[in-house]
Amino acid sequence: MYLDRFMHGHELLQAIARVNRRYPGKTRGLVVDYFGVGDRLTEALAMYSKADIQGALVNLKDELPKLDDRHRRVLSLFWDREIADISDIDACVDELRDIRLRAEFYIRFKEFMESMDIILPRPEALPYIYDMKVLGFINKAASNRYRDSQLNIAGIGSKVRQLIDEHIVAQGVDPKIPPVSILDKDFEKEVGTIGSTKSRALEMEHAARYHIEKHFNEDPALYKKLSERLKAILDSFRDNWDALAEELRRFINEVREGRQEDRSGLDPKTQAPFLGILLEEYGTQPNDHKMRQFCEAVIDMVDHIRQEIAAVDFWRSREAQNILRKWIINEVDDLDLLPFDKQGKLADRFLELAKAIHVRLVNT
Repeated sequence: MYLDRFMHGHELLQAIARVNRRYPGKTRGLVVDYFGVGDRLTEALAMYSKADIQGALVNLKDELPKLDDRHRRVLSLFWDREIADISDIDACVDELRDIRLRAEFYIRFKEFMESMDIILPRPEALPYIYDMKVLGFINKAASNRYRDSQLNIAGIGSKVRQLIDEHIVAQGVDPKIPPVSILDKDFEKEVGTIGSTKSRALEMEHAARYHIEKHFNEDPALYKKLSERLKAILDSFRDNWDALAEELRRFINEVREGRQEDRSGLDPKTQAPFLGILLEEYGTQPNDHKMRQFCEAVIDMVDHIRQEIAAVDFWRSREAQNILRKWIINEVDDLDLLPFDKQGKLADRFLELAKAIHVRLVNT
């Protein structure tokens, strides 16, 4: 707000209060006093008790030590880990592999940004702008590499966010484009552009981990095995980055292929995931006769499930879902596929899977 006329008392306070109304992305307002009514603000506040107005007037100079302290606090996270220069982006992002350190970095980084938003565009903020931009790029790079949506600066003031976004774009990264998926045809090319072997391994690890978590509900049995396999690879190679990168490359190629057709003859996209759940609940490796029985049962049950969930608003109808759940339990019981104490859980898991792959089921 630009003040170019005389204001005092309630009128002045109400004008400032309106400027300071918050909404997402705005933490405070800015009043430019051309007329010189700032001195009247103290008089306007005099009608209130000291307790009510505590902190209402803060000298901007008091924010400068806080800005400097917050700047040092966020940098110390890297200094303490023998990274003297934050322009070594790969080293900083590698250190943020630790989720607890990542959370602490974001807290300190956000506090630093809040102070910068208060001081900007005053010249006192100039010495901190370069580090602010670099830290913003580190934050974005870590968000992409570790697929961590919490590293989000959407709530930071627009002045600061614009400067950071401009710097990120200048480095060849579009803040609006999500990190590349392992299913993307350019994934290996993107990984190849990363400088160190350690950084490439971390990128592949977290890209694979994110893919597994994202698609887990579509085939719980398969993705549970893949998650266990990934953990075993990481435990086996640990800090042997060259060997780990190569093993992760092979692992990701397998993950990208997804579930393949096998001797069961079931469709890997719509039927095999149900068989995987049934086998998990069964608990042991079935003999050939039992396996044939399982496959035949899955084919029939999936056909029935497909018909039921195709009904309009099926997933909004608790009654329709309960009817299908009871049908699954009765079918499993009649065929003697599982003991009674496991039938309810199987029915629940079948419904969860059907909801996760609804589109596949009703469109095939």
